[in-house]
Amino acid sequence: NPQVRVGVLRLLATVPQVTVTRSTTDGQPTLTLTAGTALFSGTAAQVLTIGARTGTPISLVSGRPGQKPSSIVSYQVSRVTLARIAAGNF
Repeated sequence: NPQVRVGVLRLLATVPQVTVTRSTTDGQPTLTLTAGTALFSGTAAQVLTIGARTGTPISLVSGRPGQKPSSIVSYQVSRVTLARIAAGNF
């Protein structure tokens, strides 16, 4: 739900340890949300990239700053139609 995503993003933007920057991913406008280590007891930082127009997640990278990421997740979001579900394709 786009309205829910907008609300969550507005809430995140009020947290001092979260920065939101405009970015571009694969030629598309995106937003990069960085949650510093203060939110995770100093153990890791997380960087979430979302579509600027839709708020749909694109990727999430987490790990200790200055080190190789401990986790990288790439999202592929698609709509599922009733016909695809009926055919067992979801």
